[in-house]
Amino acid sequence: MQNSELPAAALGPYRVLEPIGQGLGGMGELFLCYDPSLDRKVVVKRVPQGANEEIVQRFHREAALLSGVAHPGYPHVYRFWMLDGRPAMAMQFIDGVTLRELMDLRRNIPVDVMLLVAQTVAEALRHAHLHEIIHRDVKPANIMITHSGQVFLLDFGVARLEVNSELTIPGSVVGTTAYMAPEQARGETVGPPADLFSLGLLTYEAISGHHPFRKDGPEATLSAILTDPVKPLWMLAPRSGRRLSRLLADCLQKKAAKRPQDGTEFLQRLDGLLAGKSSDREAYLASYMATVRQGKPFVSELPRRTVSGWTWFLGGLGTGLVLLLALFLLLRGGAL
Repeated sequence: MQNSELPAAALGPYRVLEPIGQGLGGMGELFLCYDPSLDRKVVVKRVPQGANEEIVQRFHREAALLSGVAHPGYPHVYRFWMLDGRPAMAMQFIDGVTLRELMDLRRNIPVDVMLLVAQTVAEALRHAHLHEIIHRDVKPANIMITHSGQVFLLDFGVARLEVNSELTIPGSVVGTTAYMAPEQARGETVGPPADLFSLGLLTYEAISGHHPFRKDGPEATLSAILTDPVKPLWMLAPRSGRRLSRLLADCLQKKAAKRPQDGTEFLQRLDGLLAGKSSDREAYLASYMATVRQGKPFVSELPRRTVSGWTWFLGGLGTGLVLLLALFLLLRGGAL
């Protein structure tokens, strides 16, 4: 970055701490900043100099979507304003690492860890889909996991309102090649099943350590997405089990009509895989993140739900009352 391109010491009311990368698929500038009024860090995203109208529209759309459909799985938008003639927004600072970074560090993500990550992302997608919003860029780099075990779905820069399809040019391909659904790769209209294809694909890759469609170049990768079959997950990761393997195989169907049709259907099947296990996902994910920071292996499975002492007591009391009633009726019958 040349001196003329260095950020100002302040962006609006926020003091710049450091540039931290790009958003909007490389079409936005990101800065870690300090908000003195509330004594907290924020991320300021700004449209780059000379951006075309399409990028400006995407930026406005992302700000509108995130501020209009609040959900714990999305970063909060605190402020939107014009900065030196360019749109900018201040967002929640998320202290964690992306799923992509975790996959690069560990190659294979433990099954239970990934099920909880997928569960949270699916909940965020369900919320978006209920508001007729299709994300269209669900990928490991757009999923953030904090050190306290929270999961966030990022970068709605290419998201689209189903009821506002004029913002997308028919036949255009928008998103990240390696995680596109087949209909998205063909430039067709996409719906919730496209997001679930991407979620199923990244879940498959995270658990197995293998991307089933990635080739040497984007064109070859797109061709594989359109035509190549997928080996069942359990063959690459036996601990994943047949039920999860079937769910991900359904998500990776070439035809959208054969996939889960929305986040609710996906979650119902995923909840079945997690039945009987602890619901404290943040604590479990936090313990995983701690081992990652320490460079240690993580071998703990999600624990089964424990039954409290009161539950056992009340259950035993109920059983005892039933037995006493049966004995009373038996003795009464004998007396008659």
